[in-house]
Amino acid sequence: MIEEKELAFVEELRKYENKWVAIHETDDGEIIVGSGDDAVIAMREAEANGFHNAYLMHVNRFDRGYIPTLSA
Repeated sequence: MIEEKELAFVEELRKYENKWVAIHETDDGEIIVGSGDDAVIAMREAEANGFHNAYLMHVNRFDRGYIPTLSA
């Protein structure tokens, strides 16, 4: 069952559609601590905000589905 915090986080991600986000995990969940058009910008923003161990994620468009494939 999806918790309210998780749904709120997904809704927050909608603001960053087609962008990179830097995410910091806390005891209460995850927070976005940086964002940008590429991963470097997102991480630099996170570090400027004092978060040096954030992880990065690209937020895909919400109006499309994605199927990952392996390329040969």
